[in-house]
Amino acid sequence: MTRRADQQDVHDRWIEAVALRRDREAFAGLFEHFAPRLKAWLIKSGAAGAVAEDFAQDVMLTVWRKADLFDARKAGAASWIFVIARNRRLDMLVPD
Repeated sequence: MTRRADQQDVHDRWIEAVALRRDREAFAGLFEHFAPRLKAWLIKSGAAGAVAEDFAQDVMLTVWRKADLFDARKAGAASWIFVIARNRRLDMLVPD
């Protein structure tokens, strides 16, 4: 197994730990890894730093709340989290 595959497996297990036990340490690992990437992704699309920071926190809060919906058989952690991010971004772009 490659380093990347090992890392993906760890992320999958962290989400599962959040879903099953509300594991704060696992969530901290997810947050540390994914929040900066989410922020960078939004900044690259033209958002200001503060907006991107709030966005990353909102997405990660959604990960916490919806961790029980994660299914590693359908998608890895990164894919699942970035689908949430994409959907949040679309929500931001569409006026109420």
